[in-house]
Amino acid sequence: MSINKHVPVLDSLRAIAAFSVCLFHFICTVTGFIDSELVKTLFSTGHYGVQMFFVISGFVIPWSLFHSDYGIKNYFTFALKRFIRLEPPYIASLMLAIAHTYLRIMSPHYNGVDITPTTTQIALHFGYLIPFVEGQHWIRPVYWTLAVEFQYYLSIGLLFPLISHKKRLFRIVSYLILLSGPFIIKGYLPLYLPVFLFGIASFLYKSKIIEWKELLILTLAATFEIYLFHDLGTFIYVGITYIAILFFAEFKSKVLTFFGNISYSVYLFHSLTGMVILNYFSHIVTSPFYKFLLVILALAVTVFASYIVYRLIELPSKRVSSKIKFRKEVRK
Repeated sequence: MSINKHVPVLDSLRAIAAFSVCLFHFICTVTGFIDSELVKTLFSTGHYGVQMFFVISGFVIPWSLFHSDYGIKNYFTFALKRFIRLEPPYIASLMLAIAHTYLRIMSPHYNGVDITPTTTQIALHFGYLIPFVEGQHWIRPVYWTLAVEFQYYLSIGLLFPLISHKKRLFRIVSYLILLSGPFIIKGYLPLYLPVFLFGIASFLYKSKIIEWKELLILTLAATFEIYLFHDLGTFIYVGITYIAILFFAEFKSKVLTFFGNISYSVYLFHSLTGMVILNYFSHIVTSPFYKFLLVILALAVTVFASYIVYRLIELPSKRVSSKIKFRKEVRK
């Protein structure tokens, strides 16, 4: 494999994951909007797109580190690269989310409940510290997944030398660390380590660090923990993502690639664009046909807004991050 080789199927998987979550929120979580239980059931599994993102991160981060000659000496550089790549769009969405809590007061449908965030609550969003302070909650529910991803980045940078080690004993130690997570803490990153492990396993196999026998053992171990700590929906969505990476890595779709490129922005901003439209008009629109059109409008606005964010914030952040290189060892 060439250095930093792009894996085309990841774009499609990101697109599917982002819009699965997006449609789940549009169809199933807007109070009093969709009456049909059949329609809500059809879209009810969309929230498992989050687990798809976890598998993708499980693969793509070590894949990138492996093909960039990463060493533990570059840990803080790696953390800086991830911060520059991901934080600007997140901060932009956070600022908009805060503004929206004040704008809701002016809505004719405002229910009188004070949802404006406190200074402490806002501050805790920087560094994803909400879970560590009792009584605090996320301004937008989707942010909890960013906290999991952030914890994963900090952890994988430390564990990568063990995970990618040529000697099996060192890899086994890393597997035991990852598999022990859900038994120790039942929330956030530890709970989802078996999900990330599917991505890590596919990275190890695709990078030819392990052979199929070790891949099979890892798959069975991670599957057993999915059975213990998660549900069938998680297993199905994780399995689809895992199989796609292993066997359909070169799959390409221009449409899905476009949506995959803006998927992070879609995920961050769909509740601040499309859902705002749906929440406002759900009190007005009653016809099933017009509800359908309203969902289409919400998707269109979400895509348009996300593309603007991608071009103005996310893409420049990505370019700056890519210019930061890992320090190479000087061989004597």
